[in-house]
Amino acid sequence: MMRALLAVFLLWLAASPAFAQDLASLIADRISVDPSGQVTATGNVEVFYAGTRLTAQSITYSQDGDRLTIEGPIKVTEADGTVLTASSAELDRDLRDGILRSARIVLDQQLQMAANEIARVGGRYTRLERVVASSCEICASNPTPVWEIRARSVIHDQQERQLYFTGAQMRVVGVPVLYFPRLRLPDPTLERARGFLIPRFRTSSDLGTGLKQPYFVPIGAHADITLTPYLSSSTRTLELSYRQSLRGGEISATGAITNDDILGDRGYLFANATYRLPKDFILSAQLEFVSDPGYLFTYDYSDKDRLTNELAVKRVRSKDLFRASVTEFKTLRSEEIPIRDTLPDRFIEVFYERELPRLAFGGRTTLSVETSALNRPSAVNIDGRDVSRIGTSLEWRRDTIFASGVVAAAELGFRMDVYNTGQDNSFKGNMTRFVPRGALELRWPLGRDTADGGREVLEPVIRLDIADAGSNAPPVEDSRIVEFDEANLFSHTRYPGTDGIEDGTRVAAGLAWRRDDPQGWSMDFAFGRIAHLDGDLGFSSGTGLDGDRSEWLIAARFGIGDRLFLANRSLFDEKANFTLNESRVDWSTDSFRLSSSYIYAVPEPAEGRDDRLSEWSFDGSYDLNDRWTASADWRYDFTAGRSARTGIGMGYRSECIDIMLSLSRRYATSSSVNPTTDFGFRVSLVGLGGTASDKPRSRVCRG
Repeated sequence: MMRALLAVFLLWLAASPAFAQDLASLIADRISVDPSGQVTATGNVEVFYAGTRLTAQSITYSQDGDRLTIEGPIKVTEADGTVLTASSAELDRDLRDGILRSARIVLDQQLQMAANEIARVGGRYTRLERVVASSCEICASNPTPVWEIRARSVIHDQQERQLYFTGAQMRVVGVPVLYFPRLRLPDPTLERARGFLIPRFRTSSDLGTGLKQPYFVPIGAHADITLTPYLSSSTRTLELSYRQSLRGGEISATGAITNDDILGDRGYLFANATYRLPKDFILSAQLEFVSDPGYLFTYDYSDKDRLTNELAVKRVRSKDLFRASVTEFKTLRSEEIPIRDTLPDRFIEVFYERELPRLAFGGRTTLSVETSALNRPSAVNIDGRDVSRIGTSLEWRRDTIFASGVVAAAELGFRMDVYNTGQDNSFKGNMTRFVPRGALELRWPLGRDTADGGREVLEPVIRLDIADAGSNAPPVEDSRIVEFDEANLFSHTRYPGTDGIEDGTRVAAGLAWRRDDPQGWSMDFAFGRIAHLDGDLGFSSGTGLDGDRSEWLIAARFGIGDRLFLANRSLFDEKANFTLNESRVDWSTDSFRLSSSYIYAVPEPAEGRDDRLSEWSFDGSYDLNDRWTASADWRYDFTAGRSARTGIGMGYRSECIDIMLSLSRRYATSSSVNPTTDFGFRVSLVGLGGTASDKPRSRVCRG
């Protein structure tokens, strides 16, 4: 019977093109038609129309005027997630225009506004009279929200996604604190809107107590700028952040202009840009400028102690690689500033590599050509050394798998470089170096499936390398910092650059093991060492590679999904004297997050490090409950016997408010800055603007 009545009703509505043109469906317990043609649907009424769903107790439709009279409780859910509830309503056939009484509107499941009356106009505007707006939970046991805005009227522009308040009063825990004759706010669905952002309070031992008030300005659809005045008793600063998305790239920049009581006029600017050029080339640029060495540290803008400016063009394709760059360096370290004229300040490089399939001979052959130039400002002999180089190399490698499972790899290579050295009479002005090399590597991967469903792979490796660097030794510039680890244990060189060459005959041997367990954990283990058969490895002390044999290298990793990660790498000799030890742990649960690392390293003069390095760092947070989170970070220098940085924080987040308190102490190691203590405070009202990542916690009435 119900289906028949529904069919009659829909057919009758179809006769009225004004109402049935886009009607999707209507469901109700009962439907009646009176002699005047008025149709009434009652009992669990649901209407689905153009992405909008309406539920009510009864709906009466009158052809005269195309009006719907609706009795509640009423709930209207729109396609964009907006929800309206009311006790009664009169709407047009499209559910777009009309009046809702004793109504409530919820935007993006966050901001709710209760009003005596809500008027829908043109499907774009919603006008609310005598309004209370908040995103806080309100229930019998908690009738007063943490914050609310009361207003005579509010207009919601759904197209522009803006809220316009008239006669607005801001209340905190029921107490009026601010009054706004006119107030405009973005609704929670709008990600980019001109206006003020969340203010931040900062108290610094150097700069006093101050306020940062960001102001966001969108520039079209693809660019924006954020201006942040920072005022305190000691500083007048304007910070800026600029972003722009281009058709072929992007630009970003941050900076600040300051006048303070410390040094007067100061400032900095960091910028990055990338742009896609024709023929698959990519242009990138990096700009870093600061007025004085202590500015970044004092204002906590960056931990950088060296600045890099670079302009580069690169292209990466399946068969070739090209890169050209000009790089400029500037030191901010107090111990290096007096000698900065003797440090490299400009480096120019052009590099091209191409695979040669016709010369593969069953393997892979690559040809590379490179030229570079490094400059120092000083004109003093030795201290002002400038070096330029042009070179080429040809590399071939072939892998063969035997029936026993042994994997053999053969390598042949040849490199020629021409060096020009200026302002250093300890080297020839011009020299040419030829370096032929060869290598043979054997691997025997042994795999098995265990009874419990795990998978294990054991792989012993041995490698023989032979090279002849000749007697011409150029100055070492790009290979000064050497790191011996499991990634280059079986490489033909441990040097990161091209001017360092490992000479003579060397053997590397080691073992790697891995297990993937069905219970979700995995483990890697590797160890090995290198020996020189006819001389010295040629590296300085502190690298683990000095003498005719390297120290033992052991590396291990353990992981359980994305919850726990442990890693350790060590270098030590036969007497268990450690040259290097690095440990790291990352641990995450539903309520706990921890990252911690420790590093120990003996002095390494070649890197400019004359003191032992022993430092532990910690960064973690713990959810005390569903609203409170405590956090802490600490970095301790055991060599100096003091903390390098400490910090604690406490955060509170509910469905309607986000509060963050932080206290940090940074201990300067430079004579150009002083240790500083910072206190930060931020309050954010959830539901007023924001992005999807700012979704509040679920509302739960307690008690």
